[in-house]
Amino acid sequence: MRVLILFCEEGEGHAAAARVLARELADAGAEVVVEDAMRRGLGRLIPLLSRDAYHVQVRRLRWTYGLEYFLFTRVPPLRWAGRRGLALFGARPLLRVIRDARPDVVVSTHPAVTNVLGHLRRRGRLTAPAVATITDLGVHPLWAHPGVDLHLVMHEEAIPAVEEVAGSGSAAVVAPVVARDFADAGRARVDARRGLGLPPGRPLVLVSGGGWGVGDLETSVEAALGVPGLTVVCLTGRNEIVRRRIEERFGDEERLRVVPFTDRMPEYLAAADVLVESSLGVTCLEALRAGCAVVAFGAPPGHSRDNARALARLGLAQAPSSTRELQELLARATGLPAPPLPEAPDAARTILAAAPRAPERRPRHRALAATAAASLGALVLAGWTFASPTPYPVVARVLDLEPLTRVDTTAREVAVVVVAPPARIPALSRRFERHRMRVSFAVAAPLQPAERHALARLHDGLLPLLAPAGVSGVLRAHAQLARLRSALHLGGRFYYVRPAGFTLSDYVAARTAGGLPIAGSRRLAAGSVLVVDARRGYGSRAVAALASSLAARGMRAVPLAELLASAASTLPTGAARASASAPIAVATSPAASPAARSGDAGHHSRATSGASATGTSVVSASTIGAT
Repeated sequence: MRVLILFCEEGEGHAAAARVLARELADAGAEVVVEDAMRRGLGRLIPLLSRDAYHVQVRRLRWTYGLEYFLFTRVPPLRWAGRRGLALFGARPLLRVIRDARPDVVVSTHPAVTNVLGHLRRRGRLTAPAVATITDLGVHPLWAHPGVDLHLVMHEEAIPAVEEVAGSGSAAVVAPVVARDFADAGRARVDARRGLGLPPGRPLVLVSGGGWGVGDLETSVEAALGVPGLTVVCLTGRNEIVRRRIEERFGDEERLRVVPFTDRMPEYLAAADVLVESSLGVTCLEALRAGCAVVAFGAPPGHSRDNARALARLGLAQAPSSTRELQELLARATGLPAPPLPEAPDAARTILAAAPRAPERRPRHRALAATAAASLGALVLAGWTFASPTPYPVVARVLDLEPLTRVDTTAREVAVVVVAPPARIPALSRRFERHRMRVSFAVAAPLQPAERHALARLHDGLLPLLAPAGVSGVLRAHAQLARLRSALHLGGRFYYVRPAGFTLSDYVAARTAGGLPIAGSRRLAAGSVLVVDARRGYGSRAVAALASSLAARGMRAVPLAELLASAASTLPTGAARASASAPIAVATSPAASPAARSGDAGHHSRATSGASATGTSVVSASTIGAT
């Protein structure tokens, strides 16, 4: 039999699965042809929108991929549109590749190819059986297609998700699609470490972000190095930016080795006690096959987080929710379990036995009615999601868009942010200064020269206050923040005060201008952000009460930029450490705005989010006194 294997070069996992299948099928006596569909088979537009855009998103704009993933996997009309778009632009070029190969079976290792193959099979333009391999354990709907004859999954728990899309009998469990070298990696750990030049006597943690080096590798490395006695190996894949950044930041650590893309993964997994993985793809299957414990941490928004939840739910991995929990796990690295995947048939023989399947067809009028109802419902849901403040907290938690309310710091400091009319800022600033409190002021419009001069003399900070705009005012909100960013001399990324009634459309408008939200914390603790609403008056007694409450707890009030800088300089782990991105700025005076380094778009996941669900938490004198 001749088998055509189609993969897409999006990270190393899809290509690795194709190589493994090719070897196993060849050993079973098949003639194998392997093609990268991104280079030949899906035209020009799909690689641009899928591979190239995804490459930028997972490295620099992770929140956009999380939003895109949520919409195309959770909203049926958009999922239908995505499938139609793949078929429209990919069917003809992929069919040419298939006809050139003249296969008896076609195998896909990537969702984009799977959807085009399913379309060709349902239209009768492809007569050979189509088989899709699903290497993720968190199966999203685009992994499956009703036109595909057989879907190969790595765990029986994934079958219902596939059959919900493709119909009953459309999925089968197979052994993990990983190289035999990983199954044979049970060689003596001492021998593997000796071959890699690693110290034999200490526990070893492997930190990986897959072939593209995605996810929060720096925080994982930092947490691992915070555990005494651990040897840490960080695999950065083909991400040279992350490799250089980790080397610059941790270059003096003798216990750390930074390794770029390598073909010695079986040896590294044999040498390691535990793997800390952020891409949560094929590398996790390789680790489980090699008998190495898996910890899912630092995953970017999107399918990686679904995989992390699935691995934890199936008991195949640990999934700590904070750096502290990660450190606690790594402190007992040699005792973490490494449960094997259940035994299952060989993938190659299952492919060679694949036969055409008659897809389940619903009556056309029912399908059209269901599609129309789903489209209308999705439009209503999408409009409500973007325009209403009610769903924002849920969406923010799912997509990691929560505001910054606290940073981890050892300093006894809190950031006090005062929302006040520009005309009252000089008087308020002097009032806080009399109590030795330095604060940040949030403004919705540029200040007058006299006000700017007064703040420059007192060295108080400035940051924007976003005016809620809703869906109809997205462009207006973007323009407002862009104008304030220029007037306050802020950098490309900056913090702004989240208003009451905050919506997802407000977040998107602000994010496109470079803004990240903050909100008032509900707790008065070191590192908290306290938001004081002084627009309706905030007299001397209120300021005195706040100062007294802070003094009683041994804390002092500082501008937000100073709190972020303090956290970055004193913490071994936390939300305000220097990260991959450019600095996040808060103007410390109208004349100059030194940047306070903080996290990237992923900073939200490490910030304590105790803010109100619908608006900014407001700190008053009575609230502080009660606390």
